[in-house]
Amino acid sequence: MKLINYTYETPESLEKFIRTYFRPNDHLLVQLFCGDVDRIKITQILHFLKRNFPHCVIIGASTAGEIKSGRIKTASIQISFTQLEKSSAKVYYFADVNFESGQKAASSILEKDTKVCIALAHPFGEDDSEDFIEGFNSIRADIPLSGGNAADDFLFQSAFVICEDQILDQGIVIATLSGKNLHVNNVYSLPWTQIGKELTITKSDGNTVYEIDYKPVKEVYQHYLGKDILQNLPNSAIEFPFVKVSDDINVCRSLIGCNDDGSLVFAGHLNEGDKVCFSMGNVEDMMDRAIFMQTQINEKPTEAILIYSCSARKLFLQEQLNYEFGLLQQIAPTAGFFTYGEFFHSEHKNQLLNVTTTVLTLSESDYIVSHTLGEKPEVNCSMLKSLTHLVNTTQHELDVNLNSLNQYKMILDQSAIVSKMDTSGNITYVNDAFCRVTGLSKEEILGSQHSRFRHPNSDVSVYRDLWGALQKREIWSGVLQCINPIGETFYIKSTLMPFLDEKGNIVEYITSSINITELILKEQLIEKHFKDELTGFGNREALFHRIRLDAKEKLLILLNLVGFSEINDYLGYDVGDELLKQIALFLMDTFDNHPDVVFRINGDEFAVLLCQNDGRLLANVHDKIKKMVHNLEKKVFTIKGYEVVVRLNVGVAQGDNDEIYMQSHIALKEAKIHNHAITFYDINEALKAKTRQNLQIIQKIRTAIENDRIVPFFQGIYDNKLHKITKYEVLMRLQEEDGSYLSPYYFLDQAKKTRLYEKLTKIMINKSFDYLKDFKVDFSINLTKGDILSTSVKECLYSNLKKYQCAHRVIIEIVESEGIENFGEITAFIHEVKKLGCRIAIDDFGTGYSNFAYLVKLKVDIIKIDGSLIKDIDTNETSAMTVETIISFAQKMGYITVAEFVDKMSVQQKLQSLHVDFSQGYLFSKPNPIISL
Repeated sequence: MKLINYTYETPESLEKFIRTYFRPNDHLLVQLFCGDVDRIKITQILHFLKRNFPHCVIIGASTAGEIKSGRIKTASIQISFTQLEKSSAKVYYFADVNFESGQKAASSILEKDTKVCIALAHPFGEDDSEDFIEGFNSIRADIPLSGGNAADDFLFQSAFVICEDQILDQGIVIATLSGKNLHVNNVYSLPWTQIGKELTITKSDGNTVYEIDYKPVKEVYQHYLGKDILQNLPNSAIEFPFVKVSDDINVCRSLIGCNDDGSLVFAGHLNEGDKVCFSMGNVEDMMDRAIFMQTQINEKPTEAILIYSCSARKLFLQEQLNYEFGLLQQIAPTAGFFTYGEFFHSEHKNQLLNVTTTVLTLSESDYIVSHTLGEKPEVNCSMLKSLTHLVNTTQHELDVNLNSLNQYKMILDQSAIVSKMDTSGNITYVNDAFCRVTGLSKEEILGSQHSRFRHPNSDVSVYRDLWGALQKREIWSGVLQCINPIGETFYIKSTLMPFLDEKGNIVEYITSSINITELILKEQLIEKHFKDELTGFGNREALFHRIRLDAKEKLLILLNLVGFSEINDYLGYDVGDELLKQIALFLMDTFDNHPDVVFRINGDEFAVLLCQNDGRLLANVHDKIKKMVHNLEKKVFTIKGYEVVVRLNVGVAQGDNDEIYMQSHIALKEAKIHNHAITFYDINEALKAKTRQNLQIIQKIRTAIENDRIVPFFQGIYDNKLHKITKYEVLMRLQEEDGSYLSPYYFLDQAKKTRLYEKLTKIMINKSFDYLKDFKVDFSINLTKGDILSTSVKECLYSNLKKYQCAHRVIIEIVESEGIENFGEITAFIHEVKKLGCRIAIDDFGTGYSNFAYLVKLKVDIIKIDGSLIKDIDTNETSAMTVETIISFAQKMGYITVAEFVDKMSVQQKLQSLHVDFSQGYLFSKPNPIISL
């Protein structure tokens, strides 16, 4: 790598220069730093360079001064040639300089070996390079940005950037440097010393500041820097920039403009709440920093040095800058320009700086060449008039207000909802924000106590700790759950502290809070819908969300634990639950400890979703999955003294659309049928044919919905004591085009794998409620776990219950064979509908995931015994004993029992002898689209 500088004079001299140093096929990064803004001349240069170096990358900008070989230049065109031997450069241009374009850049231009981006941005108008940097950081904060804003020699009117052979009056140009052997290092120098009291930005918009410490910004400048400072703003105050701390480094914000409304414009964002101090240039510190920068750079491989320095430094420190740049030139060739803001990568992110010298060093060599370091010259500095005024005013305020300021500052800086109370706990002051969150006026609040807003579900220990800390004269911080007088819950993050007099006695308490209700509710909503309660990993809904979210190539692995119910039955549910947790962790470990790829989607079923853009899809993915299954099946899990091994059925599919779940599910079912460990959908033609059949069924469902051919049927339920039908179960049917009816057996599984299933459930709810509104009979509707977790299905149910006022006749049958999970959500739903008057039945009890403990937790009313146990109860002794056990438990718990699949009298007689409350089956009633009472 070589960096060679050239000062443009004439086309002939440029041609002679490049023929001396370069070959046409050289890969060059060319930077033009233009103090001379003659666009015709610059355009000629650009066309000449592209013609002679077709492989070069060109970027550039207008300047407030140029830097060549350690010396400052003015009103010149400096051309810096960086000859790349092992690395590559590419150039990109974005017309907008904002947050969105920053995100787009970070998402689209970076390559695997990209080490740094050199960005030159237009600084005026709608262009906001700090917004761009924040957008870039939101995607790739790890990739350094160097460079800065173009300048126009302190005119603050027009500037331009250069991309290849174009001169552009807006946007941002970025050169990416990539290479395995490329070494990148960046350092910076800010020799501006903070002075005076800390101030708070209290009203701002981006880089425009209106108020500081709730006072007009110009008033603050006059107060601290003297009345003469206002005569020639911004030039009169440019030497006294603000300094704030960001990512553990000091960041300057220079004053660059004034607005007619009295606000001031800065060369970078100052956000409301930012803490700032005035600062002044410290020549001696600059000398120290220059040597420190030279030392840092001297310790790293360095072949080229690019300097992007603030124009304000050139204005006030030109002599010292030649010294600073000269030290850098001793190490390697230097080039750069004076900017209206410099881009720098601090420890965790990229930032926009002002009043700094930022240095980017590049090397394609691993060798470190040690150079003789410079010595600091003697400097003499004097205090300025404005600085003296600043120091004296600040010192006076600190002497008078130090005691009060420190205590109020600690609490009031925390948030915007503020209150005070006396030593008895009576509220003596609230601000408007406090009134808004409680819904009360100040007059209604003052004199009362905070306990009136305490939520009844609040943890008593929280308030005990709070008051304990205050009595010990300590600050307390935490989250409080509150309630306003109309019953609305809200959450606040609060900080409380006792206010002390000069003797250390408590005279009052101050509270400062922020309203985090929206954040808490969003977190609860996300966790509610996307988190499996047992394992803590994603659930079924989270999996489908991820599948829909990512349109790129993905691979889905569905894993089913063979015979898991036996582990629950023989070793206990606590062992089974712990096994599920450990398997989830095993899957996460297998896939590089990425928890976001693992999902528990059913009782004993897991999923692993790999996406192309996360780099975890491998060319030999089949072998990796086989190895994973082998390792999992041979692993011995030690749980509560038991050694547990598992067997798996696994289905795998790969693709880039929503059908991937259906395909992998078909593969899993195929693995179960043939007792295979793994079935890969993409190499199994029979499965693909089955998928085509499923797609035809899905289209049949979709057409039936569109043509209103999803209809409810009703099957009577026989009361064994009254000896007549007293209830009906609502059953779904799909009416074919020829008028015949199709049972859900033939289409419901396919519907559950699409977004059509919720539509089917809502159609059944709407139609059954409307049809049965005039029948004075009880009726039951079936809801799966997915229905209960669906907001739209629940809203549909609640709406019909309210519309027809029939909750006392409605029985909600929860399909038990799917496995009862997500207890928090399921029990909340049950509590809600029972409060409305509905009853709860567990369908298909006795198979699948049947668990008496679940029934107690869910507080059900009715148990529907699965037909597989009922149909041969008259001849199968095992079935009879199982049913008898269920009935005995139900009677003791006060549950009503319903036997399904009753189709012959001998079965009915057996059920009557066991005192089953209700019977349902073809013996009494076949499903029918109408009811005849």
